[in-house]
This record gives sequence, C-alpha cells and structure tokens, in this order.
Amino acid sequence: MATEGLIERREHSTDGRTRSLYLTAAGKISSDEVLASRDQVIAEGLSILSSDELKILCDIAERVLRNRLEDLEHSYRICRLCCYEGCTNCPIDDELLKQGVDRENTDVG
Repeated sequence: MATEGLIERREHSTDGRTRSLYLTAAGKISSDEVLASRDQVIAEGLSILSSDELKILCDIAERVLRNRLEDLEHSYRICRLCCYEGCTNCPIDDELLKQGVDRENTDVG
C-alpha cells in the first residue's frame, strides 16, 4: 500500500522503534470508495428487513460487540468500520469509555 501511495509511514511520537501508518489523500479516497461499496452491499442485503427488524438486529449486534471487547488494542480488530465521520454513537468507543479508555486520545503500540 505504501508503494501504491495509499499510506505513509511516520515515526511514533514517543517510541523511535516503531512506525505508525497513515492514509495519504489517495488512500483516503480509496478507503472512502471501499467503504461506500461495502455500505451499498450491506444496504442491499438488509433491504428485506423492516425498520423494527433492523432495530432488533442493531441492538443484538451492539450487544455482541460490547461483550466481545477485551481492551483498546482489541477494539481495532472488532470495530465494525463504520463511517468514521458519521459514527456518532460507536458502541466500541462507548464501551471503552466505560472501561476508562479514550480511544481518540490514547496511543496504541
């Protein structure tokens, strides 16, 4: 991905032994396209459900995600990869906050 110009490696702010990966502008565009395609496939698949059924499915999915969460590092593996800008009530972030961890302001690594 780095050779394709989609990500760039940066030195870690406090640990010179590690590098962090960041999306480039081209990587952000590519990521947005992939997420939009994924959202379309999911929407098409769920279109058979009524609004009540969707609410039940969402409640169950949230409960499962919250129960599976182990810690901050694990949160990056089980996150549903929602639309980052539109995700205003992420169950993973909420559960981490209940555990005393703020994913937005914590370095992993």
